[in-house]
Amino acid sequence: MADLLDLERRVIALEAASQENTKTLNWVVGTLGRLAADVSMVKEDVKALRSDTDELKADMREVKADIKGLRRDLPAMMAETMREVLREHKGS
Repeated sequence: MADLLDLERRVIALEAASQENTKTLNWVVGTLGRLAADVSMVKEDVKALRSDTDELKADMREVKADIKGLRRDLPAMMAETMREVLREHKGS
């Protein structure tokens, strides 16, 4: 009889451990699911940031080209403006 009681106690302990393991696994699965969703959102955010960064780089290249052109053209623009001012001044 003692053997049967010992076996019953062990079965009860194994069932309790099994239920605890099931709870733990359910928690792990839920946590991993949320983590996967978070990682997916972060990947999308990073992709959007890369796109924005590429766009900003393209805009900066255009600005640099415009400034380079302005540096090249500014002396001639200033000279032409001064000529017009002198012509208007002489005509007055």
